[in-house]
Amino acid sequence: MDNGSQDFISADAFRHGMRHVPTVVTIVTMGDDEGVQGVTIGSFVSLSMDPPLVCFNVQKSISIHDRIVEAKGFAIHVLREKQSSVSDWFARSDVKAGEQFEAYDYEISETGAPLLKDCLVRFECESYRILPGGDHSILVGKVISIMEGNSGRPIVYHQRAYHGVGEHIADHEHKSRAAAGK
Repeated sequence: MDNGSQDFISADAFRHGMRHVPTVVTIVTMGDDEGVQGVTIGSFVSLSMDPPLVCFNVQKSISIHDRIVEAKGFAIHVLREKQSSVSDWFARSDVKAGEQFEAYDYEISETGAPLLKDCLVRFECESYRILPGGDHSILVGKVISIMEGNSGRPIVYHQRAYHGVGEHIADHEHKSRAAAGK
């Protein structure tokens, strides 16, 4: 392959291919002197166990980008399968930052990030590193606190729609083999 080649697939082709990859739905929140703000993110992953690092991507063109890149910390909230309306709310670009939290119970963390009280699990992070990523910035956070909420299943985004997580396949396969005497 020619590394100097500028032949890329189209954004539409890439988007179409990526819709087959399910992603966990999260809300990332941050706070600073201008107030609190949050955004729906579908790119959250663990990065390192030692130190405990996670990362996610933020599109450079959205309103929260510059503020979250400069924030000293942020919180990542993994949503339950019954919380698609929360995801939709924080994904809206027509809702002002201060209005985003009016309907939600939250407290402010030591890093200034609003901590939503209702989620499956929450990772509170200090900003660790910001990396370039094309039209996105890659934010790496050092996990300083984890809060597990009530049990449940995460909501995922797949094929341009929300889905719950289904049956645990390994248990199903194990039970099927055991029943068949294998």
